Amino acid sequence: MLRNFYLMAKPSSSICNLNCDYCFYKDKSLSNNLSMTDAVLEKYIMTYINTSTQNTVTFIWQGGEPTLCKVDFFKKVVNLQHKYKGNKTIYNTIQTNGVLLDDEFVAFFKEHSFLVGISIDGPQNLHDVNRTYKNHKGTYQDVVKAIELLKAYEVDFNTLTVINKSNYNFAKEVYQHLKSLGSTYMQFIPLTGVEDRINAEEYGKFLIDLFEAWKEDIGQINIQHIDQWYMCFLGYRPNLCVFTRECGDQLIIEQNGDIYSCDHYVDHNHKLGNILTDDLVCMLNSPTQVKFTLNKSNLPSKCYECKYLFACNGGCPKHRLLNNGEYINQYCKAYYAALSHMEPFFIKLINAN
Repeated sequence: MLRNFYLMAKPSSSICNLNCDYCFYKDKSLSNNLSMTDAVLEKYIMTYINTSTQNTVTFIWQGGEPTLCKVDFFKKVVNLQHKYKGNKTIYNTIQTNGVLLDDEFVAFFKEHSFLVGISIDGPQNLHDVNRTYKNHKGTYQDVVKAIELLKAYEVDFNTLTVINKSNYNFAKEVYQHLKSLGSTYMQFIPLTGVEDRINAEEYGKFLIDLFEAWKEDIGQINIQHIDQWYMCFLGYRPNLCVFTRECGDQLIIEQNGDIYSCDHYVDHNHKLGNILTDDLVCMLNSPTQVKFTLNKSNLPSKCYECKYLFACNGGCPKHRLLNNGEYINQYCKAYYAALSHMEPFFIKLINAN
């Protein structure tokens, strides 16, 4: 049997028009092409729709920079989705740096109800530190133009912010700025794996300061981590992969059709096969993927003593570092500090309802 899963696409691989210092995917390119071939694209769309156990099939387009594939590529996408959808409902989301968006692109997104995620790290003085063009020029002004264009066409969008050494101490400023731009759903992810990464104390401070800035806007603005943790206090299981009990339901397909366990694990040990030559169900049920799925629940002993295990489940395996013989999440202290700070507010909110 198959459980629900997502097969996120990297149609431009890691190719990007920016040169963000902290990008974890920039060295993953398996091709010099700007987009998937027609053969890979059609097989992906047909197979994903036919294999999915859900009546609503969500296509997630990421990169690199997926808009490098141009509007015509995405026109092929929606035509193929229509061809193979049967009785299923199709939904598209795209994560983009925004700088290539123009009237043609945005009108297309509006016509076909794409949800657009815009990557932005805060006000210009914080955003332009890391998110630059290849000539080192900042991208902030062009990103804001893209957001204004999305709003003009009434396209649904959200924002994704990477928390790094430049902005972790400015949570309130970042939040208020995103709010002023019209973002009503915000994602914040910690920078890991590079020299400019933040530590647990810095990330914990950011989460607490962010919560304090946000709590007066409850019901109007959603923040992904806070939403997830509030769900947990209400008795629901988290559905964000970082906090679920097991991994394995967020696979990716690369530009050349190769399929991997997760976009944080695009390597030889986590390659499951290729969409053109291998059966997707067999890949999903392969020993490699089963092992990957179950590995997350192999937690260090200290996790079982933690009162907030129900809310974080050890966090993302990619964030776990070897410590005294056990793999412990490098943001464990950040999660504990943030959850301890938020718990009284959550409990008060629950009791009031």
